[in-house]
Amino acid sequence: MSQLLKITTLIYALIIPCIPALSQSAPQQKQLHVSFAPLSSVENFRWSIAGNEQGTNPNILSELNFTRLKRTGFSIQGCYQLSNRFGLKAAAIVQYGYSGRVTDIDYAGNNRRGLVTFLKFRSRKNNTCDYWLQGRYQLLRSGMVSVAAGGGYFISKAGYRMQGRLDADIKGIYNAQWQGPLLDIDAAIMLPQHWEIRADITGQYHTYYAEGDWRLRSDFRHPLSFIHRARGWGINGLLGLHYQLNPQVGLQLKGFLQRWQTGTGSDLLYMADDRQVSTRMNESIKKQLGIGLEAVFGF
Repeated sequence: MSQLLKITTLIYALIIPCIPALSQSAPQQKQLHVSFAPLSSVENFRWSIAGNEQGTNPNILSELNFTRLKRTGFSIQGCYQLSNRFGLKAAAIVQYGYSGRVTDIDYAGNNRRGLVTFLKFRSRKNNTCDYWLQGRYQLLRSGMVSVAAGGGYFISKAGYRMQGRLDADIKGIYNAQWQGPLLDIDAAIMLPQHWEIRADITGQYHTYYAEGDWRLRSDFRHPLSFIHRARGWGINGLLGLHYQLNPQVGLQLKGFLQRWQTGTGSDLLYMADDRQVSTRMNESIKKQLGIGLEAVFGF
């Protein structure tokens, strides 16, 4: 976190002295925009499995709840305007987890009845990385409002940890990946004095794949204890307040949220005696809320 703060401070310190000189340039449409933003976010994530492939015996056998996973990180984004209407966007987002909690609960009966196990752990180093690439088409550009739509592909990876009092005391590891196509629409409203309101909504369809190493159980195989597979959908929203310092540099305070979930899928368990047991994965649900301060450079 301290290194990220130093890098962010350096970048914004370099922006401010350049503003007077840059402001002398004549306004023009930029072909390339590159942005950098430090981020802070909080996430809740959970998944559950049933007792068998039919989803019974019981309907919720085991449930993992990761709560208040706090992260800090940064995003880098580029947008190249191929023509007046067509553009290409790419982004990379990296976040580092530093705080969180997780509960591991097992049940004997349906509908979370007959509590068998209830464990609480710390959860740190829940790092994530996201990458996406999309095409963009300008639908509307008037004096006050602009609207664009696009489509592309994304990959998102997250590593979740269950830990004791010490970071090295790892009870379980769960590495998840979402990937698939996305559709996007964004809009901007011009305000007086170089201000803008910007909004973006993205919908996605994804395949979900996860591997778990459950070190709490000696009867499970290690380091691969089970695999989850499913398909699902998600929605992402962004709202930002943008100020154009000069034709080359802008700053944007933005907030973002996401909700990703899956339907039913498969849970393949690997036992220490080389047996494989199949059950139903009920669902996984990820909710994240965050904020960032973005510096945008036009070339």
